[in-house]
Amino acid sequence: MDVHPGDITQIDTLLGGIPGMTCVQVVQGESPALIDCGAQTSAVTVRDALHAMGIGADDLAWVVLTHVHLDHCGAVGDLAQAFPNATVVVHPRGARHLVEPNRLVQGTAALFGNLAPVMGGLLAVPEGRIVIAEDGHEVALGGGRVLRAVHAPGHARHHMALLDEGEGVLFSGDAIGVQMGGGDLYPSLPPPEYDVDAALETLDALEALGATRAYVSHAGPTADPGEAFDQGRRAQSAMGQAARESWRTAPGDVEALWQAVEQAWPSDGAIATPEARIRWTAFNWLDNNALGLAGMAEREARTA
Repeated sequence: MDVHPGDITQIDTLLGGIPGMTCVQVVQGESPALIDCGAQTSAVTVRDALHAMGIGADDLAWVVLTHVHLDHCGAVGDLAQAFPNATVVVHPRGARHLVEPNRLVQGTAALFGNLAPVMGGLLAVPEGRIVIAEDGHEVALGGGRVLRAVHAPGHARHHMALLDEGEGVLFSGDAIGVQMGGGDLYPSLPPPEYDVDAALETLDALEALGATRAYVSHAGPTADPGEAFDQGRRAQSAMGQAARESWRTAPGDVEALWQAVEQAWPSDGAIATPEARIRWTAFNWLDNNALGLAGMAEREARTA
């Protein structure tokens, strides 16, 4: 655990037993909130870390999900059982997947193949424990402190960020990008819903919030929010344009698309150390980027 200014504690979920891959944050207050919760296989790690902070079974008030990809939400059912007073806050498009998770779990298994068991599944959350966060919804932490939900599509349609206005802190999920140590921030563009136009609009909207600190889920605070937004914008613009142009030239050729994307915005800057390479390759994140961009290009070609 790492303690940060503003009563924020970061927990490394140790996804796949690998440190520095995925983190969640705890925002303290009279009603403490957990921002994301990690994969199901990380549930015990997160639970024990919360207990070590002094947050007992009856103390956690909120589990707020940026989106319902299993590396962010898979532990939510287990933690709902471990913390029976916690209310789960989620984007309107994500709520149904928490109540009936089979489709989400099956889709994730199809994407990750033999790596899926390392991620785990998702225990269903009772519908009465879920609050749907429309854009602008506020999660009250007590003492006047709130987290404001900001819908942030692009990475997924059901993605949102959380703004702690009093502290000037933005919890951006995967909207800005990924920084897993030893290299540059780099986009996360997974199937099946990645949309570069929505992503760029989201980056503009999030930057306009004026946060002085920004956390990315993989994995932690950025060094400079302004620089992070700028790099995320330039990277996604270049990668999206390259993917579209490649698909027009060679429709259906994912390998050619990825070669074009790598030429437009090389991943070497993000994978600059052996530790970063381990984290980037453990769950085939780059392959998922290729599939996400190909899926976007194929949708656009189909509806043109």
